[in-house]
This record gives sequence, structure tokens and C-alpha cells, in this order.
Amino acid sequence: MSEDRAAELLEAEDAVAGTLLHPEARDLAPDLISTLSGEDFGSRRHGELWDLLSSMWAAGAGPVDPITVGAALRASGDLTRLCGPAGVAWLHQLHDAVPTVGHAPAYAELVREESQWRALSRVAARTMTAVQQRTGTSAEAAEATVEAARAVRDQQIQRQDDGAEDLLDFLDQADDVPEWVIPGVLARWDRLMITAGEGGGKSLMLRQILMRAAAGLHPWKAARIAPVRVLHIDAENAADQARPWLRRMAQTTEAEGAPVERGRFALRMIPEGLDVTQAADRAWLARMVEQVRPDLISIGSLYKLTTNGKSDEEAARPVMAALEMIRAVSGGAAMILEAHAPHAQMGKRDLRPIGSSLWMRWPEFGFGLAPADPAKHPGAKELRLMDWVPWRGPRSERSWPEQFCQGVRWPWQAIQYAGNAPLGPVTVEAAQVPGQAQAQDPFWDDVQTG
Repeated sequence: MSEDRAAELLEAEDAVAGTLLHPEARDLAPDLISTLSGEDFGSRRHGELWDLLSSMWAAGAGPVDPITVGAALRASGDLTRLCGPAGVAWLHQLHDAVPTVGHAPAYAELVREESQWRALSRVAARTMTAVQQRTGTSAEAAEATVEAARAVRDQQIQRQDDGAEDLLDFLDQADDVPEWVIPGVLARWDRLMITAGEGGGKSLMLRQILMRAAAGLHPWKAARIAPVRVLHIDAENAADQARPWLRRMAQTTEAEGAPVERGRFALRMIPEGLDVTQAADRAWLARMVEQVRPDLISIGSLYKLTTNGKSDEEAARPVMAALEMIRAVSGGAAMILEAHAPHAQMGKRDLRPIGSSLWMRWPEFGFGLAPADPAKHPGAKELRLMDWVPWRGPRSERSWPEQFCQGVRWPWQAIQYAGNAPLGPVTVEAAQVPGQAQAQDPFWDDVQTG
């Protein structure tokens, strides 16, 4: 750092600390305190003084000026240690070093920016040490560097988190409007996990949601939405297995007047699976997300995201950590996962995901596809009628169908019915066996039930 730059930063530290010694800085103090901490100052004594000033302003017990601060330091025995031989005179010097209180935010920005440069320098130094000593693997070292650099980048955002607030103030605020990815279904940061048995149709359900969202179509309503950018990581199916379905779906969106534009749907087929517990695979996923910048991510099946073959909590935690990292890198993309449900026992299938009970608590929404009871729903087998069964309580209110049946243009057609009354015989207008064409296949919002 040049001498001029060092002198400029020292003057900025003097000025921003001196600002909090002015009682008229009352309106600026909260923002300054939330912007900087003592660790941001290059001078340790400036940093200690800043922490003291911040606590005195937060306490609000009286005026904060050179006299009151000097008295507090004298009472704690820190006056000479912190202020040096000049004692309270140094505090007066800081007070007088402020050209104008109104410029304090600019001084604070200079101090904060230099603090981040120092933090980034420490990241680089740790990386060089790892390189020189060949600590761990190169992928692990690179991932550690990326995570540390990201923490430096996001430091300011973390500092701006609000503290505790009074209940009455909290209740007076208007409810936040979700930042929808799919209106009424998925918002940013939402996680949906879909389960079913082998061949239960969960992969087709997932692809249908992705394709229609990318085309600007609601997943199962005859409604338009704002098109979203999708990233599909298929860690189970081969390209030749998925391509015919995806081609048919893309052709269908085009026939509906909503073709998927280039750049809206990115995908990668990895039938051999991933191991997100390994640094190299995590780094690959992070790069993919950074390149695509998706609004909606799908990845799975869950059991193909690690190679250790275990399904206990010890195995689940690192997979969850990797998925959380991907969500953070994406900036809050909604995420859809598919997972296998256990084999049926005594004729009944548990729709919860195989593995640790942690997966029961992790997503905001968890649903399974289960064949509807033909005794309650005549024709259920012919129509491939499936119940949409929640296996965890939702954290937010959303608009989900109650059942799905095999569609004509799309793999799944949603069915909604009011209340808890059982679904009567499904009419031809509501759902058709493939091959029985009709001019306009209904969707959830215009389905007919008898």
C-alpha cells in the first residue's frame, strides 16, 4: 500500500470514529454502527474505541462525547492504554478531525472497503500456504478458497441483518409477498422433494414442472407465467432415456404457443451419479450454477448424490450441506429434488424418502405419488390415478392438486376437487386414456368430475 493511501485510510478512521464523539451524529449512528465493527479498523486502538462508542450509543444512557467517553475509559482503567499519553486530549483530536458529520458514511465506506481487502489478502495467504505445503487435495484447497472469498463478499450483507424487534412492531408490518418462481407453487429459496416407488412417475413429474416453467406455463394449470431459467441435473437417467420425453415436452410447449427459448433450460445428464461429499463434484456443481444462474434447480435422484452407499444421518449431513451451498451460490433459486420411497411392506408403501429422518425436516414441501385406491375410485388403474400425498407438513401455504392422472399431451394431468369428498367417476372431459384425442385437454383449473 502506498504511503498516500495509508495516510488517507488513517484520516478516514479518525474521522469516522470522531463522528461518534459528536452528539449531533444521533441520526447517523445506527447506520454507521451496522456498517462497521471494531475488526474493520486497521488500527487496533481505533477498533477498540469504535466498539466502546457503539455500545455507548446503543445503550442510549446519555450523551457520547470526549468527556463521557474519557470518563468511561478512566473508570475501566483503559484510558492510558487506549488513548496513550495524551489521554482525553486524543479523543478531542478525533472529535475535531471531523470536517462534517454528514460525510461520515463516505468515511465508513473507505474503512469497510479496506477491511475487505485485508480479509481477501488473508484468504490469498492461506491459499498460498496450502499450495506450497500441498495441504489436502487441490480440489479441496480450491473449494476452501472459493468459500472463504465468498464469505468476504457477503460479509456486509450479514452485518445488515436486523436485530430483535418488539412484537407489536413486528405485527404492524405488512406480510412479505413471496418472490414467486412459479406463482402459488414455488417461491425463491423453496425446496420441494418428490418421492415415489420405482417407475412411479416422479421423474416425469419433475421434467413436466421444469419444462412448463421454462416455457412460461404453469405446471398443471392452463395458465401463463413469467418464463424462468431452469437447471436440470439428472444424476440417474441416461441421455437416451430422457431425450425422447424432453423432446416431446418441448414440442408440446411449442404447439401451445410457448416454445422454450434458448438459454431457458440447461441440463446435464450424469447417469453414473455424483458424489457431492467430494470437493471436486461440489466445485463442478457450483460452477454450473454460476454459469447458468437458474431460478429453478432440479437435482437427483437423492441416492445418486453420494457414493458411500449409506443412508444414515452421518451420510445425509454432508449431502445437505452441499445442496445448501448450491442454493447459496444460486442466490436463492427454488430447488426440486426427487427421491425413492421404501419398498412396500404388507401392501403399503411409505412415501417418505429413503434414508435419514433429516430429509423429513429439510424441504419446505414433501409429496409422494401413490396409486389411488381403485375401490374408492373406479377406473383408477386405467387412468393411472395417483394421490399427491404430503409426507411432511408444509411451512407455507401453497396451491397443490389433490390427485394426478395420466395425461394426453403431458405425462401428468392434475385433478382438484373441493373439500374432503371422495372423487367420483372421472369423466372423459377430465382425463383420457392415451390415444383418445380431444381438441383441448383440460387442466386442473377446468377439470370435470362426476
